[in-house]
Amino acid sequence: MTVISDSYMGIFLPFDICKRVSKFLDGSLNFPFVNKDEIMGIFFLFGKNFGVKTQLDIFSVKDLVRRSIDQIKREIFLSKTITKSNITSIKENYQRRILQIYIESQNNPPSNESEINERIIRDPSILMSCYSQHIAYYNQKCFFEIFDPIKKNQIDERLNDLLLDRMVMLSYNCEKPEMLPFNTFTPFLRWIESN
Repeated sequence: MTVISDSYMGIFLPFDICKRVSKFLDGSLNFPFVNKDEIMGIFFLFGKNFGVKTQLDIFSVKDLVRRSIDQIKREIFLSKTITKSNITSIKENYQRRILQIYIESQNNPPSNESEINERIIRDPSILMSCYSQHIAYYNQKCFFEIFDPIKKNQIDERLNDLLLDRMVMLSYNCEKPEMLPFNTFTPFLRWIESN
């Protein structure tokens, strides 16, 4: 299995982002559904199931990181045109992605409706758009931090099955890590432990 297919992306801050996305999609919450002063944090986990163990794996991850950063920056740039008058286009784009998810799920149908709803609100494309659109809407900056394969002395033993020998990239909606009220890795560890 390649590192690309063994990777995962999500938003860990705000902690209730999946509920907000769901409420936005059902019409009970309007955009922007993250406030300007809230910290947003996204993660990319590389080697989710099998780890990142060889130099070739590390090289592949760094290439994937570069492409992911480029994609986020491109989405932020394209989202600069978001104004109060065209916010409906955001929901339309999410709805297009939801339609794709339903079509994809026909080949591998979920066992129930709540499973597909869970897949929708955790979809990497929707979450990456959410992150990029809020950064663009508030004219914020973001930074990226990549962690080499995680070793035993860097994490609590309880997280070994989830993070040992994995690489992680984090991004926050501020210009540099010093602007955060915490260490960049701390809220991600808290989130992954509780999920």
